[in-house]
Amino acid sequence: MDEVIKYLKDALGVEPEIKLLKTEKYKALPMYLLNEYTIKHIQLYHRDLLFVFVKSDFTTEKLRKHLDIIRTAFNTIAVAVINHLEAYKRLRLIEKKVPFIIPGKQMYLPDFLIDLKEYGTKPRELPKTMQPATQLLILYHLQIEKLDGFNLKEIAEKLMYDGATITRASFFLHNTGLCTLQGTKEKSIHFNAEGKELWTKAEPFMQNPVRRIQYYSGWVDDDNIYNANINAIAQYTDLNDEIVEYYAVRPKYLKFIGGANAKATGLLKGNICIEEWKYNPYFLTKTRYVDPLSLYLCFRGKPDERIEMALEQLIEKIKW
Repeated sequence: MDEVIKYLKDALGVEPEIKLLKTEKYKALPMYLLNEYTIKHIQLYHRDLLFVFVKSDFTTEKLRKHLDIIRTAFNTIAVAVINHLEAYKRLRLIEKKVPFIIPGKQMYLPDFLIDLKEYGTKPRELPKTMQPATQLLILYHLQIEKLDGFNLKEIAEKLMYDGATITRASFFLHNTGLCTLQGTKEKSIHFNAEGKELWTKAEPFMQNPVRRIQYYSGWVDDDNIYNANINAIAQYTDLNDEIVEYYAVRPKYLKFIGGANAKATGLLKGNICIEEWKYNPYFLTKTRYVDPLSLYLCFRGKPDERIEMALEQLIEKIKW
């Protein structure tokens, strides 16, 4: 066990926590499983795991079935720990998506999106900034609808992302301690804090939602644009509005703006500024104004005392 813990600490930079195994569930397992495996309960990235130490030779299908029985009994992911394994057997386990660890050599944990190759190849570090889909997911949870208990497929449908994108987003939130993923085949999300506490923990990972801007002269009339920037913060706070009209649009929509009524121009000549966002502002608002938390991120860090006061007021007025 010490060898496995050391390998995980060296490879991932975290030390798993050893937990007590639930005795009643352990004793309920078939005797042949107790004879062939030693089971240990650990917690990694705030998530429960069972390390199943393999004592004897096995076939890929046999091990897969046994891990399924153990996982079902404990409702916890079961990972095979094997001292030595031929290369062809490793490939078969990966093909079957059977999680395993060979201490000091390789680990394959598909539920954590971890696949470390032999000879201690270092994993990619967890990104320090949320991807747009991740940010949209948690802002949606904070402002529109609680997502606790929803499975990842349901969340993907709500936010109109593909399943792989939402899976990556949920694992980022899980690995940063912002949520817990529950279930085996069909995972559901459960946040580890709520309201302002969750926002405070998540905000350092968030980014400015604006990808690029374009100024126009003229006028626009489009149901897919949302009041943004100074216009929006003036709506939510006591900050005075400006003459320039600011709007936010979803990714890749900027190309549809313009024509006879709005000519692309520069900062000095434009009376309209369109911000192309990294995610769709539509999902985060029930009005024609962008949501307060994304708006906060647009202005965060600007060295303007008026803006700083408005941002404080913006957060204070949110009904968590």
